[in-house]
Amino acid sequence: MRILILIINFAFSYEFTTFSEMTFPLGMKDDGTVVVGTDFYERAIIWTVDDGAMIIGDGEFWGVADDGKVSGSLKNNQGLEEAVIWQDGEITWLGNIPNGNSCDALLSSGLSISADGSTVVGMGWQNCRVEAYTWNAVNGIVGLGQWNGNNTKAQAVNGNGSIIGGWAEANSGTRQSCVWDGDGNITLLGSLIPSSNYGEVTAISNDGSKIIGFSAGSGNNHTEAYLATPSADDYELTGLGVPNNFAGINESHAFDISENNVIVGQYTATWGMDGMRAAIWTEELGTMVDLKDYLSSLGINDFNNWDFLKALCISDDGTIISGTALNSFGNWATYILDISDELGSNIAGDFNGDETVDILDVITLVNHILDSESIDLNGADLNNDGFVNILDIIEIINIILDN
Repeated sequence: MRILILIINFAFSYEFTTFSEMTFPLGMKDDGTVVVGTDFYERAIIWTVDDGAMIIGDGEFWGVADDGKVSGSLKNNQGLEEAVIWQDGEITWLGNIPNGNSCDALLSSGLSISADGSTVVGMGWQNCRVEAYTWNAVNGIVGLGQWNGNNTKAQAVNGNGSIIGGWAEANSGTRQSCVWDGDGNITLLGSLIPSSNYGEVTAISNDGSKIIGFSAGSGNNHTEAYLATPSADDYELTGLGVPNNFAGINESHAFDISENNVIVGQYTATWGMDGMRAAIWTEELGTMVDLKDYLSSLGINDFNNWDFLKALCISDDGTIISGTALNSFGNWATYILDISDELGSNIAGDFNGDETVDILDVITLVNHILDSESIDLNGADLNNDGFVNILDIIEIINIILDN
């Protein structure tokens, strides 16, 4: 089932799409027009603006390039989950790391794809251990090696495939945030506190200047989202904070970053499977906040019956967010929230943006109701009854008379 709601409120307009075919949206095309992911049944799913959600097969989809290539994994004819590129119904099977083999029903996974479509990164299996890899059309899969003989995983890549991110396992079994360059050289990023190197890289900006993930937290934070930027021959990590919560443990995770530095993720709000909540960070905010609280600060208060559990993907311009939510019936579903730029004047009833409420705004509203002009109005539902009609014309006339 797909639900699409178009709302125009006092300060921002937004479009809200939700559908039950997908549970976890794991990747988004840079312009937000394609979202890929999986469901509770581990099926690979693609959603497009034009066609809605389509179940492709058993497996998972993780990333979308600008040219429409999708990275992920699907069950092959041997019943093994193998890394693939899927595009327009055509499947390219990527194989496994050199000398790799299967572990149960797992062979390899494609966990991210560069924006230009040239590079897929992921992990392959060998004797039930994993090794990070990078793939391109010329060289095929190239293993990035294990770290001191321990597991590695690549799950993030920048726009042209020159920087790869993920984690490398220490001898203690702790995952550590790391990046590889185009030659396969690894750099460990550390964490927000010196006493623990725990962490993972989850996404990289297209130009490679911003890396996000989560690590051992600073202060009273147990696990904390971070933003890493190059500093000399190293990286500097900045903690993104944890929203106030009732979980008794402070945890936040960053999952995706836009090209204008908006970061989305989640934090643990309460205990239990449904205890996580979607979170967002901007430079202006300075710390992660609950997504619903952020929307409320924009004047968007239409989601009282929804719980946004995860914010997993964001478009390059920072206006389209996709994640997992509990809908008003208590069911898990995927949502896509498209928040447009701020609209026109903030004066209630000033529909033509001339900073004055007068008869010209009445005419604009009438034309909107009659659909004789193609216009989007800021705050057209003046009496907040959910409809734009003659009652709102009366409201604007009252505004004019009161002035």
